[in-house]
Amino acid sequence: MFPRNPPTHAPASSTERTSLLSNSSETPPVNYAEDPSRPSNAVATEHSGTPRLIRLDLIVLVFLCVSAISVLLLGFFAPAAAAQYAKEAVVLDITHLSVDSFTDNGVKVRVQASVQMDASRVKGQAVRSLGRTGTWIVNQISIDATNVEVYLPDYDGGLLVTASTPPIVLPVRNGQTTKLDFVSDVKLGSRDTVRSLANDYLVGGLGKIRVLGVADLGLKSGLLHLRTMKISEEMAFEGSRYKLTYGQSELPSLPEFQVNRMDVGEITLPGHKALSVNVSTVLQNPYPLEFDVPPLSFVILLSGCKADDLVNLATAETSHLSVESKTDVGVDVLGIVRNIPEELVTVCPGSHTSPIDIFLGTYLHGKDTTVYIQGSQSPTSNAPSWLLEFLQTITLPAPFPGHSFDSVVKSFSLSGVKFQLPSPNAPKGTPEASLRLSADVLATVRLPQKMTFPLDVSRLKATADATYEGHRFGTLHFPKWIPASSATSNDSKYLYVQAEVRDSLVDIEDYHIFDKIVRKLLSGDGKSIFLGINGSTDVGIGTIIGQFVVRNIPASGEIKIDGLPTTQMPLPKVNEVLIVDTTTQSATLGIGLSLENPTPWEIIVPHMSVHIMYDGFVLGNASIVNGHLMAGINSLSIGATWDPQAHGGHMAEEAGKRLAGKYVSGYNTTITLHPHTNSIPSMPLLSKLLSNFNVTMPTPRLPVPRNGGASDSPPTFIDSANIHLISSTADFLVNNPLRKDEVTVEAINGTAKYRCNELGEIESSKPFAIKPAVEGRTITPRIPVRWKIGGVGYEAMRKALGGRLAVHAEALCLVRVGKLQMEIFYNSTNPIGANIHLR
Repeated sequence: MFPRNPPTHAPASSTERTSLLSNSSETPPVNYAEDPSRPSNAVATEHSGTPRLIRLDLIVLVFLCVSAISVLLLGFFAPAAAAQYAKEAVVLDITHLSVDSFTDNGVKVRVQASVQMDASRVKGQAVRSLGRTGTWIVNQISIDATNVEVYLPDYDGGLLVTASTPPIVLPVRNGQTTKLDFVSDVKLGSRDTVRSLANDYLVGGLGKIRVLGVADLGLKSGLLHLRTMKISEEMAFEGSRYKLTYGQSELPSLPEFQVNRMDVGEITLPGHKALSVNVSTVLQNPYPLEFDVPPLSFVILLSGCKADDLVNLATAETSHLSVESKTDVGVDVLGIVRNIPEELVTVCPGSHTSPIDIFLGTYLHGKDTTVYIQGSQSPTSNAPSWLLEFLQTITLPAPFPGHSFDSVVKSFSLSGVKFQLPSPNAPKGTPEASLRLSADVLATVRLPQKMTFPLDVSRLKATADATYEGHRFGTLHFPKWIPASSATSNDSKYLYVQAEVRDSLVDIEDYHIFDKIVRKLLSGDGKSIFLGINGSTDVGIGTIIGQFVVRNIPASGEIKIDGLPTTQMPLPKVNEVLIVDTTTQSATLGIGLSLENPTPWEIIVPHMSVHIMYDGFVLGNASIVNGHLMAGINSLSIGATWDPQAHGGHMAEEAGKRLAGKYVSGYNTTITLHPHTNSIPSMPLLSKLLSNFNVTMPTPRLPVPRNGGASDSPPTFIDSANIHLISSTADFLVNNPLRKDEVTVEAINGTAKYRCNELGEIESSKPFAIKPAVEGRTITPRIPVRWKIGGVGYEAMRKALGGRLAVHAEALCLVRVGKLQMEIFYNSTNPIGANIHLR
């Protein structure tokens, strides 16, 4: 409150101290208590732990004492020496102040002080000796009731205050101490002067200030009566921000305070709801000061886009205060925020943030920010009108302690995860060439215990680092606003926030760490891994007072990813193989697959290719275009090329022949899918990483018609045979693995056996066609056989005439599909049921 002017510390060698103003309703006479035996340093000793202050009361008393003693000593020595002795020998200590009462234009202040004469403080030997002699002769002086006017020369000579003092009797001999106890009526002077001084003090603009005391002083000493004289004395105070000095004395800084509690809740007002903010603070009061403060009203302001543009945010009211001497003061403040003004939520020109963004961002990062407090009229306050008007004219910057929201996210999870690889045409190193993520995000947020108002999250955006085992490997980007929803737990401790992330960028930046993740997922043990997410989030929040954005909220959590049980993963099933095109050494295939995805992940693959390998040789290439792999069973279209010659020359071509021969013979064969450095054209680094991982799998079974065989049994390329003894021929019932493509057998050179005993040799250079599978099985033409007469096999065949014999066949076949010709070796793994006919 203004009647309590800023205190200040006295010099180290002085005992001068004052404090704030205080109270009483009547003006009692001055009470005196002399203590001639008191040592000269008694005052300093008694109050050595209390700040030494300079206040208006100190200015008034110093002015009176110094002026009175100076005037009386003029008769004994020169004016300059008299003034020096009076200034240096007088020790003034204000021990207690209280506001007696408020008046229409000021306050009545009860002052308790002691005045001591200490000649040892006077520096000059001659001045000290003359002063002691003069004051011994005078003994004591009487000062008539006086009004002291205090002016500020640096503020156009404006009148600061007028203070009244009752008659005072002051012993002036060296070593004498007088205790004073009186009530002073302090009246404010020029309101503009008071306001200018207060504002300069609050913003730290006071580097030096001069005060001028003026009074009509009536003095007497014994029988000596002096006429009333107009006396003026100027004093200068110098110092730094919030501190001024007179000589070596200091004006105090603003009192420190501590916020002990701040509760934010909902309050119902007539016609609408608002936010209530209950704050309990403790202000330090190291001064000998007592007064009562009635409830006062204030407005709380925040900085707008411009530094000097303050916007009204809330109203506040303090409780009744009773300030006790040298006792910390507890202050309860109730604030009400009715709405968020448009000026605070509008983005400032040339930036991406609004004033409320800046304020909340600073607060939520645990950093102190600044609010501004300004008095306001209150129809219920019994404070004097001058005080209310004065408080409305000053604006006090007040530190607002931050509250860190680190670790506010209790849990963080993703569901419905979908990855999308970039288009093959995306320029490398651009956002279009990044992996994209879509998912449903669920975050559980801890709500501050003192926040009890409804909160709704409507949207969010974020950037976060992705880590594994504490090492960062990438960044998640959600740069655009994502729709979100929220719900509060039953106990109001948590806020559940759900959002749908769609096509957000995932930058893989450390492929060494990412390689560890992929290896762990593909290790086959099925164990889960945990990825860390650490970043900041911008959140769109809806409250009862409006919508606004809180930016840069720290967010962290873990994402659990289940490992792939590669040893238990179902094999892809080939539904169809189509020959799209052929050359003399290659074929282009269209393959229809059924593939089960046992993970909850979903992935979109615009383009990806892998090499098909066998025995360490590349036989061809398989690629997927615009593939969409969802959880569960998926139907995929795969493009493949068969061209061993182009990929590995003659040796690769021979490896391809071996694979084809074993496959149609019914052997369990395996192929290897090998990603290469251009598997994902727009992501060369990811392609290089994937090239370290090969997938070896059983060669998928072609959909060959069965005769009661299990669906996962090896293909029965030859179902059965008919042997004609007299004509020395044989024909076969053959399955075509290609549903819509004809296969031509150009030549056969083989052997038929029975229990490892040769039956005969099969040889033909006459081509015959095997019709597409959709047209059914094919009965081949009769193929010539040269029987091995007299052998064990022939005898067994003769005995089986009219019946059935299990025959093993092996042959080198030249086959053709379209333009592609291939020589394969057929060696049946299972016996062929051969019907033995005579002719």
